[in-house]
Amino acid sequence: MSHKRQSPLLQFVGLLFQRAPMFRVALAMAFGILLGEYLPAVPIWLLCLVAVAGVGLMSSSTYLFQSNACFTLSLWLTFVAMGWLLVPLHVPADPFAGHTQLRNIALRVRLEETPRPTTRCYKVPAQVSAVAGNPTRGKLMLFIARDSLAAQLRAGDCLQLVATPRLPRGWDDIHQFNYRRYLRRHGILWQSYVAQGCWHQDTSTASPVGLRFTLLRLQQRLVEQLRSFALTPRQQAVAEALLLGWREDVDLPTQQQFRGAGIAHLLCVSGLHVGVMALLVGSLLFFLGRRRWHCIVRGVVQLVAVWFFVLLTGMAPATLRAGLMFSLMILGGMLLQRSSTLNNLATSAVIIFCCAPMQLFDVGFQLSYAALLGIVAWHRPLCALWPWLVDGRTHPARWPLYKLWQWTCLSTAAQLGTLPLALFYFHQFPTYFLIANLTIVPFAGLLLATALLTLLLGGASWVVALLRLELGAVDGLTRWVSGLPGALLEGLYCDLPMLFLMVVALLLFTLLLRGRYLWALPALLGCLLLLVLYRVVVCQ
Repeated sequence: MSHKRQSPLLQFVGLLFQRAPMFRVALAMAFGILLGEYLPAVPIWLLCLVAVAGVGLMSSSTYLFQSNACFTLSLWLTFVAMGWLLVPLHVPADPFAGHTQLRNIALRVRLEETPRPTTRCYKVPAQVSAVAGNPTRGKLMLFIARDSLAAQLRAGDCLQLVATPRLPRGWDDIHQFNYRRYLRRHGILWQSYVAQGCWHQDTSTASPVGLRFTLLRLQQRLVEQLRSFALTPRQQAVAEALLLGWREDVDLPTQQQFRGAGIAHLLCVSGLHVGVMALLVGSLLFFLGRRRWHCIVRGVVQLVAVWFFVLLTGMAPATLRAGLMFSLMILGGMLLQRSSTLNNLATSAVIIFCCAPMQLFDVGFQLSYAALLGIVAWHRPLCALWPWLVDGRTHPARWPLYKLWQWTCLSTAAQLGTLPLALFYFHQFPTYFLIANLTIVPFAGLLLATALLTLLLGGASWVVALLRLELGAVDGLTRWVSGLPGALLEGLYCDLPMLFLMVVALLLFTLLLRGRYLWALPALLGCLLLLVLYRVVVCQ
């Protein structure tokens, strides 16, 4: 009896899900979160019933029916329902529920972060503990008038204040930034301006002793220590951002300079920094061999260092993703097992979805995952396009060219992965991104190690001089690249249909590059042509 032959495309997708089974779980949960965010509310009991039915159907298809199609359908049903269920379960608490009079109301709050300076005030999220003397819970975005007292506030400080909470401004137009929705996805429903003289610090309340606030205070002390090393303001700002994720001292010209050079990700702690930290710690333990207990000791030390760094730098989505993924890789090394990078990436996404599903809509989260997906999908195939270098990687004369080609393919893959999102959110593109990525990014490990050594040695003169020299070289190179003609293309139009067409084009490019499907080439050209026609018609 003849069996119907499966199409090559389905074979490719099946092989992908077989090598990275958590990838379809992450996709299903992400789809469920999107449904929960944009569709009308569905009763929680109904979503729980659908999830339980999906689990039952999955078990039945495995042990009774033995049907792959039924198992796949039930798996998607289960995790879509779970993702949908996570949205109402993570609705932020309203600290003013039941209060009808909110004008000039007395509040007691605890600052969640060190206040960040803006043009006319300090901005800081705060946990509300009491409203008009009544205990409550929920978050509030505070805008505190700038003065000498406000400049001394730190994370964990408790304040007594009188303010008028207001709902943030929201826009129905999809082309306008919806600040209300942005704050809600970060667990905040209200905002309030606090004028001078309308607040005072509550010294009767003990300072929080939790791990998070302890590390935030440590971060602030390290920032103050870096400020004492006689660096120039720009060098100091770059060192703080690179090592501690503290971007408050990075001025607008510096940000524009790094954006023009295509390495703005160096100013916010990302997966690159976490990977460099894990590599540095592993290099310091070079004396450990490859025995089982040696791998376990090395892995435990790396895990502690990675998560200390993630917590110290504020647990941004990019660092959380990288911390989870490197933890999975380190655990695999401790067990002497090699795991799939894509599967580790998907597993980290599933863990983040379970803890904070609204992270799916965070721009940093999307860009970090898009960059790593691009590297996983295209790095090796792009390297294989020049087999002469790949075959000669052990040849001493060709090794430098081989490493240069590897970095070129790595940077190109990451840039391609983030291209649709970068155009959609920021409408700009760094033309000479390869120059800075091939020179400064590989140098970031040495720069990070020097900054760490500077802090550990308490600012010894020779290491401060070395740090100043390295930061000066980075500043000079970024200034030169960003000053080249047409370094940053700005005002590039991109809307949702164009974003969709670019994603489809990249998927077709992946099928052509990895699957060798020749039909993907005319499909890719047709998609690009449709993208150009849409761009011309819309701009007219």
